[in-house]
Amino acid sequence: MPGTDPAARTEHRAPVRPEDRGRLTVDDRVVEKVAGYAVMSVKDAAAAPRRVLGMRIGGARPDDAASVQAQVQDDLASVHVSIAVRWPRSVQQVADEVRERIRSQVTSLTGVRVDHVDVEVVSMTLPDPAQRRVT
Repeated sequence: MPGTDPAARTEHRAPVRPEDRGRLTVDDRVVEKVAGYAVMSVKDAAAAPRRVLGMRIGGARPDDAASVQAQVQDDLASVHVSIAVRWPRSVQQVADEVRERIRSQVTSLTGVRVDHVDVEVVSMTLPDPAQRRVT
């Protein structure tokens, strides 16, 4: 073929088997970040209020990632998350939604399966006061 340089051609090699390619390690902090942001996508769940010397400082933080501790062993993770739940939602329903969201997002984004999620509800928050209407 005119204009084709034989040295520019690439060799076709057999693909390398997956087990021979190497290993991907996902750090605990990566799972913690993904799980913390997963809580933000659950309706009526929020990051728990901050605590200093056992005293609550401020209220729930719906715009912040929740406090999460994770332990990753090979491709399996255990997660502990502390959250606040908006009143009058069922704590059990919100906790179940948080567990499911954490499992699905961590697995889809990192490839790490979550075998256990502990949800600690440390605060119940009141709904935002209704806006006053002037008539």
